[in-house]
Amino acid sequence: MATYSEQRKQVENRGQLSLRHKLVAAGGASCASALVVNPLDVVKTRMQAQAANGFKQYNQPTLQPLLDKWAIAGCPEACPRMVMPRVSSARCGVDCPVYGSTIEGMQKIIRHEGARVLWRGTDVSLLMAVPMVGIYLPLYDFLNAEWASSLGAAAPLYAGALARTVAVLCTSPLELIRTRMQAVLHPQQSKGVTGSKQNMWSHLKLDRNASVSHRVRTLWTGVGATLARDVPFSAIYWGLLEPIRGSLLPADGSPAARSQTLTANLVAGTLAGGAAAAVTTPLDVVKTRAQLEHSTGSSILQTLKHIARDDGVRGLFTGVGPRAVRAAPACAIVVASYEVIKSVYADS
Repeated sequence: MATYSEQRKQVENRGQLSLRHKLVAAGGASCASALVVNPLDVVKTRMQAQAANGFKQYNQPTLQPLLDKWAIAGCPEACPRMVMPRVSSARCGVDCPVYGSTIEGMQKIIRHEGARVLWRGTDVSLLMAVPMVGIYLPLYDFLNAEWASSLGAAAPLYAGALARTVAVLCTSPLELIRTRMQAVLHPQQSKGVTGSKQNMWSHLKLDRNASVSHRVRTLWTGVGATLARDVPFSAIYWGLLEPIRGSLLPADGSPAARSQTLTANLVAGTLAGGAAAAVTTPLDVVKTRAQLEHSTGSSILQTLKHIARDDGVRGLFTGVGPRAVRAAPACAIVVASYEVIKSVYADS
């Protein structure tokens, strides 16, 4: 019995599906996902930034420069969490910008900054769509098909990990910009010294007096942490998705109807994406901190130990709710749209 990957390759060969068709399918799928799930990404980034900043801004005046300068959300001094920092039942008032949950985060962003802020960074996400998914999904397709006979069930893990590595290295500067844009609390605080509003490229904070090599390295700030998050995420995701998707499609290898292809990919993408995102949340926390702070020389393992020591397991999984809830529909939309658009091209 042919695997789903082998069936898909046969369909693509029959339909003479070109790389251009795959790029169109991947770009369209990624754009749709970015527009739908961006609010959850904003809340997740804010929650992780707040956890990194904590409530220490009133006790430690020498925080990391970027965290200070961007005024990332923190409690006011009169907030119950400041007055009673060790009382777990202490709750912030409605005017406090600290988020206790995904829903609370969305409500407070809308209340204090307006609903449009939930889509902050969408322009960067759309810029990332074609290079990220346009490289990632077609490369995964190619590697998985090439390695299926020799690696068997392990092929999706290796193909996903390598494809994601290449995609991350190509888009890391845009990921850095998006993370920093989403973490800023108030638009009016995102000003330069002259008071002019910053555009998205100014979030890179490049030092014009630094050497060219230093400025190039700055563009890839946090790339190690991003790879440490995305490579295992991708391996887990594809390792789960392929068998789930295969079990929902015809077992005899016959071509699936388009509605069946859509359903199978939506279900498999949701389950695999949510699970992989939840498991890799600690590495996402490290990635967010690495991109918001100047480099401290700490390794990923040291940062994980530091978070676990100061904030416990709960700190390692800061933002797991919005991350998993975001990843589930995002992965489902991307993989389902990609496969359906490919099937349309193949049939035509």
